[in-house]
Amino acid sequence: MNAKMLDDAINGIRPELIEEAEKINAQDMNNETSDGEVHVQGVEVYRRPIWKNILVITSAIVVCGLATGGAFLMKNIMTKPDDVFDDSDQDIIITEQNSVETNLEEVVPTEETTEVDENKAAAIEYSDLQLHTTPYFTDSKDDADSLRNEHLFKIQWEDRHKYRVDTEYYADLLLSDGYDINSLEAKSYIYHLMLNSFLYYDSAKGTVIKKQPAYGSGSSQLDFQVDVAAQESYTSLTSDISETKWEIYVYDDKHIDVVYPDNTYEENDYCKQPYVIIPEDNYRLINTSPPDYSVSNCTYNVFFGIAFNELMPDQLAFSWLSNFDNWHINAISEQIGRPVAEISGVRDNGNDFTISVDIYTGILIAFTESCNGEYIETKEMTSLELDIPIERVEFDPSALTKRSYDLIQ
Repeated sequence: MNAKMLDDAINGIRPELIEEAEKINAQDMNNETSDGEVHVQGVEVYRRPIWKNILVITSAIVVCGLATGGAFLMKNIMTKPDDVFDDSDQDIIITEQNSVETNLEEVVPTEETTEVDENKAAAIEYSDLQLHTTPYFTDSKDDADSLRNEHLFKIQWEDRHKYRVDTEYYADLLLSDGYDINSLEAKSYIYHLMLNSFLYYDSAKGTVIKKQPAYGSGSSQLDFQVDVAAQESYTSLTSDISETKWEIYVYDDKHIDVVYPDNTYEENDYCKQPYVIIPEDNYRLINTSPPDYSVSNCTYNVFFGIAFNELMPDQLAFSWLSNFDNWHINAISEQIGRPVAEISGVRDNGNDFTISVDIYTGILIAFTESCNGEYIETKEMTSLELDIPIERVEFDPSALTKRSYDLIQ
């Protein structure tokens, strides 16, 4: 299968996606040491669609190694323990030039508790919501790296639920009469959910339909099932134009990409991540003076397969929503049985967009972008089940031929 056939399979995909993925891959390969996270240069980060040339992008993801997640910290309110990384962790956080010593510490949730109902045996501890501020500005990328590194911390994967904010409390506010759904608190909450969605559910299964009217007719269908707790998944993408299908399997320390009707596959090693290293919400994006680019931290959890832009929409959040003046919440409504915040706004390039976000998890339910009234892209989740048992889909290599990524270069 050659490059043209692969491009055709995805229904008129936009070229900037591949350019961004290749830049990320090149940047990571040029670093002397992997820092366990992806640093994206420039704020135009949201790779829309991720569905273009998924094999190239997956290659970039695999190179990144340990993926980063999203989390939160209330500066000067949450206390940090004295224990920091041991010597084996010291090579994780780096700048482009030299390793930097940073005070990366695990965050302890606040001791405040909230009674959910009388049937609960014990109160639940929640973390504080960090109210959003205008993105920080530094004179250089080095200064931005240093500032970000001062606000990084580590979360053990199995303990990630300890770092949740009280979604019941904030969702009730959004659903209540008289509450200002465009208050700083409300918008900070939605922004936080999108940055940290992996904290708020243990499994997800559903379908997404995507169209790109500005780049041709037809649609693509993404089916996914992800066990977040176990870091396993099966995702598939089918184009109704070329009848081409991608499948990605992640389980048992394997990451397998399959392409049909080429009937080829590639298998890579994959290891579960015991923890994630992330900055506070307000340090996900730091602007810098030219000629440097802004420093941003996005999440590449490879086990989400093709569905990570929908299930982990942090890239869209800090790329398009970090300036709170550019968007507003129109309403709280229901879509596919889930309560959502309906958002509309204008990008820096003048394009209009709408987003629907699950107000309990931050999952992206619907999305559109348009230019001068013409739709560039539409994406809609047509079904979604959360926190259900996930039965693993096993990979069957029979009748398939093993391949390498150089087939699509």
